[in-house]
Amino acid sequence: MKLKLLTTKKEAGDATSFVFEPDTPIEWRAGEYLHYTLPHDAPDDRGTERWFTISSAPLERKIMLTTRFFGDEASSFKKRLFAMKPGDTIEADGLEGDFVIGTSGRDYLFIAGGIGITPYRSMLLDLDGQGKEIKARLLYGNKDEDIVFKDELEEIAARHPDFRIEYFIGSQKIDGEAIQTAAEELSSPIYYVSGPEPMVEAFEEIFKDLGIPEENIRRDYFPGYAI
Repeated sequence: MKLKLLTTKKEAGDATSFVFEPDTPIEWRAGEYLHYTLPHDAPDDRGTERWFTISSAPLERKIMLTTRFFGDEASSFKKRLFAMKPGDTIEADGLEGDFVIGTSGRDYLFIAGGIGITPYRSMLLDLDGQGKEIKARLLYGNKDEDIVFKDELEEIAARHPDFRIEYFIGSQKIDGEAIQTAAEELSSPIYYVSGPEPMVEAFEEIFKDLGIPEENIRRDYFPGYAI
């Protein structure tokens, strides 16, 4: 499948969203991801392929990819991606992923680290757009006050009194106490954690200490990012 770049949107901080039009109809579940191939000259050792969560909700119909750019330190793939112009195309396939909303009507505790917010934008917009009640807490950790999707998320929270967001900035950490406090406001929630791979792995011990059953935990690992 070819995706044609329609536009780019500068998000908070060093994040940018790329909005694509697929050349064939595609349906996806909020939280799923695609495999991208972007051939370019002199690729580095990370190659020409990447996997990115779809940050747009299915109701938006366009494929949106949101990622960070680190300037000269960026991979050759990212440099080529950020050089794309409207009308340019990228190959995509392999739609999959189990980091999705399952049984409707459940309570959710979402934990996000940095760019790990992308699947939650898709999930929350999807639930909101379908007119479903959102009973959830979002614990959102970020390195600074440049919080990706903050305005959109707070607009959703304003429409859903049972959905609240708590930010953890800089040295503030999402720890077991914060998770337990948020969970006490919910009824048997499903726990989702998304962010840099080291961050997601660090929560394994916290979940174990809190006695959270494995069947109630969902994980989304973002490789290539530090905590």
